[in-house]
Amino acid sequence: MKKVNLFLSLLFFTLAPFAQSVSFPDDEKERGYYTRPYLRYEAESGKCETNGTILEATYIQTELQSEASNQMAIQLIAKDSYIRWTSDEAADGLTIRFSLPDNANGKGTKGTLTLYADDTYIQDIILDSYWGWQYFLKDMSNSYPDNIPDTNTKFPRMRFDETHVKLENKIPAGAIFKLVKADNNDVPYTIDFVELEPVAPTVTFESVPDANKVEYLLSEGTLAFFISKNAGKTIYIPAGKYEVDTKITINSDNTKLIGAGMWYTEIYFTASSDERNTFNRRGIETYQNNIVIEGLFLNTVNNKRYYNNDSNNQVGKGLMGSFGSNSVIRNVWAEHFECGAWIDGADNLTLTDCRFRNNYADGINFSYGCKNSTVEYCSFRNNGDDDIATWSRERSCENNTFRYCTTENNWRASGLGFFGGKQNTAHNIVIIDPMEAGFRVTCDFNGVAFATEGYSEFRDISVYKGGTKSGSRGVNGDLWGNQQGAVHINSSVHYDLQNIKISNINLYDSKNDAVFIGSSSKSIQNLIMENIHISGAQRYGIFFNNARGNGQYCNIEYLNIGVNNINTSPSAFNFIEHCDNVPLEMFEPNLFKTAFIQGKLVISGFEKSSVSVYDISGRKNYQTAIVSNQTEIPDLNPGVYLVRLDKSNQVKKVLTR
Repeated sequence: MKKVNLFLSLLFFTLAPFAQSVSFPDDEKERGYYTRPYLRYEAESGKCETNGTILEATYIQTELQSEASNQMAIQLIAKDSYIRWTSDEAADGLTIRFSLPDNANGKGTKGTLTLYADDTYIQDIILDSYWGWQYFLKDMSNSYPDNIPDTNTKFPRMRFDETHVKLENKIPAGAIFKLVKADNNDVPYTIDFVELEPVAPTVTFESVPDANKVEYLLSEGTLAFFISKNAGKTIYIPAGKYEVDTKITINSDNTKLIGAGMWYTEIYFTASSDERNTFNRRGIETYQNNIVIEGLFLNTVNNKRYYNNDSNNQVGKGLMGSFGSNSVIRNVWAEHFECGAWIDGADNLTLTDCRFRNNYADGINFSYGCKNSTVEYCSFRNNGDDDIATWSRERSCENNTFRYCTTENNWRASGLGFFGGKQNTAHNIVIIDPMEAGFRVTCDFNGVAFATEGYSEFRDISVYKGGTKSGSRGVNGDLWGNQQGAVHINSSVHYDLQNIKISNINLYDSKNDAVFIGSSSKSIQNLIMENIHISGAQRYGIFFNNARGNGQYCNIEYLNIGVNNINTSPSAFNFIEHCDNVPLEMFEPNLFKTAFIQGKLVISGFEKSSVSVYDISGRKNYQTAIVSNQTEIPDLNPGVYLVRLDKSNQVKKVLTR
């Protein structure tokens, strides 16, 4: 593991100024969960003060920090070692993303941090790695993880988890807040970041605007029984932690479960996943209409994906069932389930301002005929399958929308995935630090194919450090050691991949190929890619892997590509330039002048700038030095080219003869 010497780090941070909360550049574009109530404080070089040990950035998966944000973190090893920041605003909600070692039987270890603000003691915080650390067999005999370590036969993922605490006292704005290791041992307590937020006041029973309401009291019996007895009413669940040993089932329309808030009301499902007969005793399930779930934290004793590593023995979703028609889920936080939410067949369901984190499979999946439903303003983090997905399993999923969401540190599959269906849309999404693909559209799973009419659409999406190069399992690659693109397009085995539109995409620092376009036994039909901006890729900007079918593109920009902008497009895939749908401002005719004179392309009428020329495949054929007013490009073969003024990003299409 790469580390910086403790004394050097102390010297560096003694000289360095305090850092404040970090900014997210896509907020200005209104991409991602830009309305989130929390501020992020990173445990990284130059962003905090520490006398701990800095873990340097690496993509090698054997290194713990490969799963951290920006692949960097800080370890507190000695007693009284610390990390500290300066708060930008008053806050009493604290979330810590951390890693502690596992123990020999997969039940984790515990540690204590002490929180101070301006050297005033606030409280102790317990870290527990019980829910982290999932292990995959190196020999590929099983594709699902368990929670039993074995360094000889397995490799780990999900090495980080989170804890969140409603603080007893607020950290004031401008205060120096500090986390200090309280235990006298040499166990590394690894901190990735903290988030601080002002917690909204509790929702009270009196403030719930419904005459048909009841309040749950412990004297009324179990929570599950009380909800069943009061079906069809608005059921208020006061602040507190409620241990439940069975699934909560809602069997009547118009039922509402209203908690005091996600920081106040916790439903904790206690049926152990170490026992086979408990597989159906977790989560909230309903198939009724006009259901509302609001203001709850859902958690579970479960610490693995399946009982006995068998996919037939699922251990329960946080939210499940169809939710009928016209239901709403808002301000719900779900952690440590198999999936945060798995919705089968909803119509006009809305999920908003939710947090699906640290689950062992999907964050949320719209499946089995979901339609006209929306996921918006949500946070997804550290999930062990697609963060956000729609899978048309047996019935087509149609007209669903995923928007204004952020996915981070996904450790299996992708941040966002579409698998079959019709006219589903994802837009204004930000995907950060996925271990594998950023977003993917594939034919890997059986079900209803992509429709022949309309488009499934991805637009206005940013992906940071997506994809992975192939390699040994547990070192590089996906869980099978295969390569993945930051954008992964693959017509694999079950049906053709057709009518997919991808536009206004920014891909930053892709760990292998920025865009992967491939085929197995099926083909790609009518793929449209417009305004794709690739900034940094370790291998290709676009990589074709035996692709078959057809597609069209316009305005693909390549910057800082490791090997080449694009590999050779296979003859079986007809990928042509088509810019009829590009906004007019991209090709304003009077930005500058072009002429083809005596075998040279003459460009004139512009202010001081370098000039780049791209062919129709997006390859950069020529770039001038910085010049003013006029430049000449010699020796271009006949064809269509895009000429760009690099300073202003103004583009013009020209034809040479």
